[in-house]
Amino acid sequence: MSSEISEEVKKKIFDLISTPGIEIEDIIKKVNLDRDTIMNILSEEYLKCDLNHGRRLCCRF
Repeated sequence: MSSEISEEVKKKIFDLISTPGIEIEDIIKKVNLDRDTIMNILSEEYLKCDLNHGRRLCCRF
């Protein structure tokens, strides 16, 4: 599904999510995509880049 989204829109989502104070609801309004699509794009990027550096979520605390 997210392969249909242009790289420009993905870049805008990543720029917005990295901005302090911006929430998912704000991104939904600015990009005109549904919540599931945005969350899929973010989760694909998270898994692709292994942003937790191999640690499981339960080990972070």
